[in-house]
Amino acid sequence: MCFISFKQGCYKIHYQPVGRPTIFAPYYAGTLRVENSGSSKIISGDLYRLRNLWGPIFDPIPPIKHLDEFEDETGDSEKIPIYARNKYYSYLKGIRYIRPSIFSSNCKLTIEFEEWRYNQPAAGSFNGSFNNAPTRNIKFVVGQGGDLNSLKGNVYEGSTLLGTVTLTWVSNFFRRAVVEIDTLTGAVAPQPLNPGTASEESFATIYNTVGWKMTPIYNDTNIAVPAGVTATNCWSDADLHALMMAVRSTAVTLDSEWRYHMLVVPGRMGCSRGKMYDQTGAHREGCVSYSNDGYPTSDSSNFGAAAGQQQRNVPRAFIRSAGHELGHTCNMVHQEGEGGADNSIMTTTPSVADVLGSATTGAPGVFPTNIHLGFNAHCRRHLVHFPDPVVRPGCMNWTAGHSTFAPSADVDSMYLDAEAVSLKIKTQSDRIKIGEPLLIAWEVENLSKEAVPLPNDIGTNIEYTSINVTDPNDVTTNMPGFVIECEHSSIQPLAPGKKQAAATNLFWSSKGFAFNRAGKHIIDVSIRWTKNGTQYGLSQTKEIWVDYPAGDKDNEIAATMLDAEVGKFVALGGGAR
Repeated sequence: MCFISFKQGCYKIHYQPVGRPTIFAPYYAGTLRVENSGSSKIISGDLYRLRNLWGPIFDPIPPIKHLDEFEDETGDSEKIPIYARNKYYSYLKGIRYIRPSIFSSNCKLTIEFEEWRYNQPAAGSFNGSFNNAPTRNIKFVVGQGGDLNSLKGNVYEGSTLLGTVTLTWVSNFFRRAVVEIDTLTGAVAPQPLNPGTASEESFATIYNTVGWKMTPIYNDTNIAVPAGVTATNCWSDADLHALMMAVRSTAVTLDSEWRYHMLVVPGRMGCSRGKMYDQTGAHREGCVSYSNDGYPTSDSSNFGAAAGQQQRNVPRAFIRSAGHELGHTCNMVHQEGEGGADNSIMTTTPSVADVLGSATTGAPGVFPTNIHLGFNAHCRRHLVHFPDPVVRPGCMNWTAGHSTFAPSADVDSMYLDAEAVSLKIKTQSDRIKIGEPLLIAWEVENLSKEAVPLPNDIGTNIEYTSINVTDPNDVTTNMPGFVIECEHSSIQPLAPGKKQAAATNLFWSSKGFAFNRAGKHIIDVSIRWTKNGTQYGLSQTKEIWVDYPAGDKDNEIAATMLDAEVGKFVALGGGAR
């Protein structure tokens, strides 16, 4: 019997490349985030390129403590490791995982990734970048380690062994950070609601809605007003940045801790309640909240009992507004531009009031009583699965990942174990001429002892099945069906020992011809479907060789066949006008 524990939370990665490690040889450490999404998972990770402290090191190789690897072993969330920003190497975007059945003889979990290499910023800059395409695809093939919290195995690119990997589960949280709150004389900082009770709401519980361990530290509470500044006015960005640099804690660095900084100053009505002002030097480190700004009716007619009040006198709305600005330092943007206003932290305050104040625009309720102190699902996806440099302070510019490119993981299908359900591809020949249609068939068989949900039609005329052909130049062409006919399709149980099959002439699609150049081609047949919230998948590949033209006659035939009208004729099954 095969059982593998692959639970939600944060895993620590230790990846040792092949070859004897020495003091000069790098290894890779990082974090892997596994989030349950219904019965599927969303998987993402980050790698940092480190160097061994000593060498040579003899096998077996344990995870090695490193000068650039800051980790406190004192508590659950504190075991989430923090690494230096200049060691960041790549983002791992989970694209599928294959979990063995309990009857599998090969008790290994396979996790496949696109690896996106990070371009470190130039000296003096903090804004690195990702390329617009993944660098390569890799996979972890791991079995249960010495306990239920560890997985051990190998790293591969295709069939090439790259090294060994250990995944150690360290926390229910995905990420951890600190917000340092410094308050000017005359201002009042936003405080937790119902502190010390089961119903407490605070910066910690707001970030708990996205699986972050956010620790608020209320530091200085009576900071002197800087010379030349009127505390009850709206502050300039330069004055705010200068004050942050003067009062923030210097005991830690952004390489040893994800520390965001929040200034609380008095200000006045009309200062916008707060802002993320810090894009000078290390980006997105600081934000400000104005305790004496508030809720004028000119911003919204739905502020209810908070209308005309200062923030310091409306605790629930105050901590919501301050949490909104803290969200900006984590690179979150307004929800009005990402799906529409709702009752969540990253919607602007007036829009939240309007959502609550109108029965036709969203969540029912009255401002400020029914303010939701949490992020929505869209922001949760970003805060859990964006790369580290996008969300940690002191890295990529604000709006990276929104208006500029950054990769992000999505829901991964649980691809069925080949020992439980097999997908086989058969072709009329393994070798064809340029311009020759290829008859291809595929067959799914339930090898397990239990019924498996499966589409009752797996042909290309149903949208469950996709075929891709990759040519010798690594160009992939999708080959969708020419017509879609799905009225009779449904997900039905496939009994043990039973089969489901389909076939097509692989030649032309609306995307072009499958085989229009000589050389090795790879055919990929994938079937994906959902049942009761669980995403399933099957995938298989087959290699085909396309011969080089042997003479003028071959060229003439290919030129005749590789015509869109001929392609349509074949796609329609012949008999077309």
